[in-house]
Amino acid sequence: MRGRHWIALGPLLAMACAQVGNITGGEQDTTPPALTDAEPPHLSTGFHGDAILLHFDERIQLDRVRDKLLVSPPLPEQPDVRLAGPRSVLIRPRTPLQANTTYTFMIGDAVKDLTEGNVAAGLAYVVSTGDHVDSMQVAGRVVNAFTGKPENDVLVTLHDTSDTLTIRTGRPTYAGRTNKEGHFHLRNLRPGTYAVHALRDKNANYRFDLPNEEIAFADGTLTLAATDTVMPVVELVLFQESSNVQKVLAYSVLPDAALRVVLARPAEHATLRDVARTGGRLEWWPQWNATRDTVLFWPSDTAELAKGLYELRTDSLIDTLRYRPVQRMPFFTGLWTGATEETSDHVRLTLIAARPIAAIDTTRFSLMQDSLPVPFTVARDTADRRKLTLTAHLPEESSATLTLLPKAVRDIYHGHNDTLRTALGRAGERSTGTLRVKVVAGPQASGAPLILQLLAGMDRVVRSATITGSEEVVWERITPGNHTLRVIGDRNANGRWDTGSLNERLQPEPMWRYPETVNIRAAWDIGVEWKLP
Repeated sequence: MRGRHWIALGPLLAMACAQVGNITGGEQDTTPPALTDAEPPHLSTGFHGDAILLHFDERIQLDRVRDKLLVSPPLPEQPDVRLAGPRSVLIRPRTPLQANTTYTFMIGDAVKDLTEGNVAAGLAYVVSTGDHVDSMQVAGRVVNAFTGKPENDVLVTLHDTSDTLTIRTGRPTYAGRTNKEGHFHLRNLRPGTYAVHALRDKNANYRFDLPNEEIAFADGTLTLAATDTVMPVVELVLFQESSNVQKVLAYSVLPDAALRVVLARPAEHATLRDVARTGGRLEWWPQWNATRDTVLFWPSDTAELAKGLYELRTDSLIDTLRYRPVQRMPFFTGLWTGATEETSDHVRLTLIAARPIAAIDTTRFSLMQDSLPVPFTVARDTADRRKLTLTAHLPEESSATLTLLPKAVRDIYHGHNDTLRTALGRAGERSTGTLRVKVVAGPQASGAPLILQLLAGMDRVVRSATITGSEEVVWERITPGNHTLRVIGDRNANGRWDTGSLNERLQPEPMWRYPETVNIRAAWDIGVEWKLP
């Protein structure tokens, strides 16, 4: 018996040695849980019970129910939701349901299978307390007002206009959420006239009541009639309002000595005054960002600034600030290269210093092509005291080496630059491309200046032009590569994009993006005709 035992195991051992591998459980389960039955059944009428029981086709788990369950119309309190066995979910409303109302419980995002965590996304259960199930629908999409990209997990609300409650004061009549593509679809609605909003609801109370919440609104109202045969589609653009009240959101002292002040809304003017200083002369030079809601104040003197108390005045604000550095200012002034601009006969390079520039010594600048010096000029930027512009005449398809020796640039705090070396070149005409953009403005894009922009990676603006209506813009000597185009409808003609206002029923300034990538190629002359709506 013992001999036969070993003989029988021999082939098995040989197979085990010859075939080494991992034990698998078959193909991975990617199927989400499915609703098989419900008590009362899905789409039931005349419901007056105090609990709903949902049965699924596999073992399930609940995930972040408070965040993911959405009931429409919203209830005063979130219902109690818990597992009732391995395959069932019990929903028990904490407050009575309204009479003659169709309720949709969007629970799918909170239900996952037990083994693989597949989410039953989009699953909804519908029940009516009346004698019929409402059947009106509305769909649409929510996109970001500035980027044009779809907004995911944004609340979309309908407020019945016969009610006095609004998006600021009370819960909506109906609500839903957008998916990753920004789409929403509200079903089982009763006929009526509604105000439509989208909301990035930071505190989950269905109200637009926080300054950092984003909002969208449809112009006019939406009427759903029982005789409708076509489902309405609504497009919404989500934006964050500028604050109604000017205030300082944050301020700090940067390592290079500037006092950085972040404001709640854009301002045209801002000044600082030391209310404690007697004698001496302290001045502050303001440097604004593009949207004029952040300003760097550069002091003319850094001595004993921490002892002062500084009065900030803007167009509509008076506040007091302290100057408290958190680290010592670096000895060397940081210096780096900015944008390079080429024309038909020269190249222009922007140099940016970390601190405002007091003086330059051009004898410590060197621009060499091979071993020969190249003539150049250096000019101070009249608008930005941290910038220099170096202009040089270089032949096409040639390059030179720019060297700035120590003390070439001295800042207002008596610091200076360390050695900087960088290559400076001018591409040949056949190494760059030309883009001709013919803009044809439709009714929506007419009546206001248009800002046409050519963008490279990370939405960096490469070229910009202001046009009025239909016009052709020609940009030459563009670096080859993939680019995109956008147009801003500059309604107030201030040269930048502005957000909207719910109170004023003012939509954000429109922005259109060209639907295709513009591939700039060397020695190519590319034409684009863009018809705006």
